[in-house]
Amino acid sequence: MSNTIQVAVCGAHMRGLPLNHQLIELNASFEKSSSTAKGYRLYEVPEKVPPRPGMVRDTNCKSSLELEVWSMPLENFGSFMIQIASPLCIGSVLLEDGSIVYGFLCESDAILEAEEITSYGGWKNYLESVKR
Repeated sequence: MSNTIQVAVCGAHMRGLPLNHQLIELNASFEKSSSTAKGYRLYEVPEKVPPRPGMVRDTNCKSSLELEVWSMPLENFGSFMIQIASPLCIGSVLLEDGSIVYGFLCESDAILEAEEITSYGGWKNYLESVKR
C-alpha cells in the first residue's frame, strides 16, 4: 500500500493560483499536468472567494478539461479535506489515460444558476479570458 494519494485539482489549487498553498503546506508535490477523460463540464461556482470552478461528470459531454495531479502524504489528506467547503467535494475523476484519481467535483445544486465555462477547456484558460 502506498503512503501517498494522488489528488487532481482543476481550479484555485493549481500552481500559481490562490489556494495552491494548501497543497504545499501539506507536503503535496506536483506530479503532472493532465486532462480529464471526455465527459466533464466546468462551471464558475457563484459567490466563492477566491473564485473557483465546479467540475461535474456528464457522460453525454464530449469535452475534457485541463487539471493538475498532485501527490499528497496519506496522513495529510484529512487535513486537506476539512479545508474543502461545500459545494466542492472530493470524488473519483477519470483521467485521459484511463486512470482514476481523487479530485475536486461539485455538488449539482450549486451549478443550477452557474455560468458554464466548459468551452474554455480549463480554469486557467477561463481566467485568462476574463482578464482581457
